[in-house]
Formats: sequence, structure tokens, C-alpha cells
Amino acid sequence: MLLLLFVLILSTTFSAAEPGGNGDGLRDMQCGGACHGDASQNASSLLTLSIEFPEYVWVGQPTEVIVEIGGVNAAHDEHLIGLFLLSSTNANGDTPLDDGWEILSDGQGGSGNYVEMTTSSNQATVEQTWVLRANEVGTKTLFASVHHGDSSGPSEGRPFFGVSQGFAVNIDPVPENLARLHDDFTPVTSREVGDELSMTVHTTYANAVEIEWRTEDGAVMQAVVNSTAPDYWQFTLPATLTPSIIEWRAILSGEGPSQTTPWFVLGSQITPEPVNEMPIYLQGVAMGLLLFGAVLLLQKQSIHPEEVMKIYDETSTIEAIESNQTPEQTPPSAAPLPEDGLPPGWTEEQWQWYGHEYLAGTYGGDGQ
Repeated sequence: MLLLLFVLILSTTFSAAEPGGNGDGLRDMQCGGACHGDASQNASSLLTLSIEFPEYVWVGQPTEVIVEIGGVNAAHDEHLIGLFLLSSTNANGDTPLDDGWEILSDGQGGSGNYVEMTTSSNQATVEQTWVLRANEVGTKTLFASVHHGDSSGPSEGRPFFGVSQGFAVNIDPVPENLARLHDDFTPVTSREVGDELSMTVHTTYANAVEIEWRTEDGAVMQAVVNSTAPDYWQFTLPATLTPSIIEWRAILSGEGPSQTTPWFVLGSQITPEPVNEMPIYLQGVAMGLLLFGAVLLLQKQSIHPEEVMKIYDETSTIEAIESNQTPEQTPPSAAPLPEDGLPPGWTEEQWQWYGHEYLAGTYGGDGQ
């Protein structure tokens, strides 16, 4: 068993474990109050929150929504901030998707309403940009919410939570003949490191399309655009050598009003290798065998040799049983034979048992 246990332990690797963490994603506001501990222990964050959006928001068209966080590293030592973009403060069913928005980009290479951002000591404010698309005309309300910790001071280790006021967004009908992206347009948000991306944009009422792209250092460059069919335009974004982001936007012009789209974020990442579950199972079996062996070892050590001898020494019991049993009858000593030998008709066995009675004249009730 020890050999099997040794083989199982050697066959497992530390890399089989998956690190935890929330990360970016699609989450309700209740996660900000309870994901990292007891919600009743949350303190009110002193960070300020505001939401900015264009003067005109058109139904079915991408819209840039910017959340600004103020007071960073002033009242708290945050290091990491979790930021929500919400459609209500119900704490459940309150993502923009629940109010008729579509999230095209979260500004970090995804399409969720929750992102995590690191801060530095020289930052007073941080911004995060989402690109949304409304599916109906009307007024909608957006909220921003944060949760974070504090790494120093009297509040060290405590969770903090805050939510902004509501910001009303008016969604208007699309102007006639507006050069625009087609309603079925959905941007690509991620790709593999080292891969170029060839993208086709479907437009409406656009006679010309320009594509601008920029890297994280802010330098803006032009991409070559080719018309592959009426209202279809193709361009290529260069590959990146490390995990990073590239932003791009389209400048659309036609017979009607022109339009410049928001910046769309394209993240480059290395796809994580799939986790091999077999080492995890083997590790579980190995730990089970190790525990089983430890229990057996402790059991063996808890019994002393004298106790074992006492358990199996049944001498006194056997002697008591034998003393209560009737001893086996042993034959008496034989009587001396007469001078002329055994009486007629007698055997030696009969003489051994009844010879004394014969000599005494009492055998069979007759005298000698």
C-alpha cells in the first residue's frame, strides 16, 4: 500500500489546482455586498461615482458610457476596485441586460457589467468605459456601484460598498439616412496573442468607412479598409506579442449625417490550458489512502502487548470449565488371579472389573 501511495502522490502536480478569484463578468449588485464576506459588515465607501454618455443616444446604435471614480487613494488605500454598471439597485436582476441593453464591450476585452481595476498611488480618479446598445426608444436609468477594501489605517481589512445616484439616459429614434452600423453588428472582443484579426463591418447608408485603431500608449493609426460588397467593409488589426488591448473605431459617412462609433476594445490573451482532472482525482485517492493508513497506525499503537496477551489468555476460563466437567472413569486395579487361572467363561476385561467381587463371593449375589 505504501508503494501505491507513493506512486499516486508523485503522479499529482501542484499545477492541477485552479486559483480562485472573482474576475470580470456579469454580476448583480448583491455580489458587491456579499461576495467577499458578511454583508452586514460593509462600510460605506467614500469614493464618488458619476456616469457620462453622449448627448444623443440612438436606438440600435453603439453608445459609449463612461463611469468615473473620484477620491481614489484619498480616503482609502484600495489597490483593487470592483466596479458595477447597473440598471437598478434592486440587488437582483439589475444588470443592464435586464433593462433592454446589450453590452458590446466592457472596456477590458469582455462583455460583462462588472470589472476589476487596480489603482496606483498617483491616481486621483479612474475611468472605465462600456459600450452599450439599447433595443427600444425611451428613458432608461443607469447606476454605478463599487466595492473594495482598505489596506491600511483604522479601516484596514474592512469591506466597503457604494452606489451612485441614478443617471437617466434618453434613447431616441435613429435619424433618417444616418450613416451607421447595421443592427446585427457585434464586435469581436478577444483573440489569441500573436494572431492578426481580419474583421468585416456591415453598415447602412454608408458610402465610405475609415477605421482608426490605437494601442495602450494612445497612438492613433489608420487601417486599410476594403469594400468587399455593398455595405460590407473589411480591415485587419495587427497582432500583439503579449496580452494587451487594442481599441478601434469606425468613421462612417454617406449622403445623410456622418457618425463616429465609440472605441471598441479588442483584448489579446493566451488561452489557458485545459485542466487535467485526473491528477486531482489521484490526489484525492492518495489522501484517502494516507488517512486510512494513519488511522490503522494509530489503532495499532493504542493497544499494548500486555493487553493483547490478556485478551487472548483464556487459561483460567478453560480450567474452570474442566473443573466442572465429570472426570472420565478409570478402570480399577485388577484382583489377583486364582491358582488355577481365570474362572471358566471369564475374560481378562471382566476379571479386571469384577475380579474383586468374585474373590469376595459377592459377584452375582452368590458366595465363592
